[in-house]
Amino acid sequence: MALSNYTELQASIADFLNRSDLTSVIPDFITMCEAEFNRTLRVRDMSVRTRAPIDSQYLKLPSDFIGMRNIDLLTDPVTPMAYKNLQNLDIHRSAHSTGKPLYYSIMKDNLEFAPAPDGDYTIEIVYYQKIPALSATATNGVNWLLTDHPDAYLYGSLMHSAPYLQADERVGLWAGKYQQVIQQITSSDEKAKFSGSTPSVSFTPFG
Repeated sequence: MALSNYTELQASIADFLNRSDLTSVIPDFITMCEAEFNRTLRVRDMSVRTRAPIDSQYLKLPSDFIGMRNIDLLTDPVTPMAYKNLQNLDIHRSAHSTGKPLYYSIMKDNLEFAPAPDGDYTIEIVYYQKIPALSATATNGVNWLLTDHPDAYLYGSLMHSAPYLQADERVGLWAGKYQQVIQQITSSDEKAKFSGSTPSVSFTPFG
């Protein structure tokens, strides 16, 4: 059994389910699995570093953003920016309407700054990126998670077959295996933080 791409993953899911009539719904199981990854998984392989100019109170976040790790204002020296909830951000801005941005918050799909920039600045953020969705055409049907942890995709997709298949005594086994794999991925990532290895962080501009 191979699990090196999207097509092989679908075939393996069908084999485990021992069903040949699920061709149209297996992609849905995989999509639901990816949605759960994006809600629960936060590891260094999901990290992206990017920069953008700011000259106003708001800046649209990257479309694949699911969580912030760090944000700096690229001044000399660099100014780390601190998170404030929206209420506290409004309080701070009422006292300092414009100036060098020191604080940020997130509203829907935008970054909001306080004070509002009094000129042209550049920020650098490190954020968690959505798992690139698998498809038959995108990137040859692979992504880093399927390559490194095919069992997470397999057991997660099988687990999400439960509402469709209803009573299947194997669902508990698949769910248990999925949780075990996710815990192992997270634990391995935590250990790597202290191993002296250099994290792999990609860089793309946005804004």
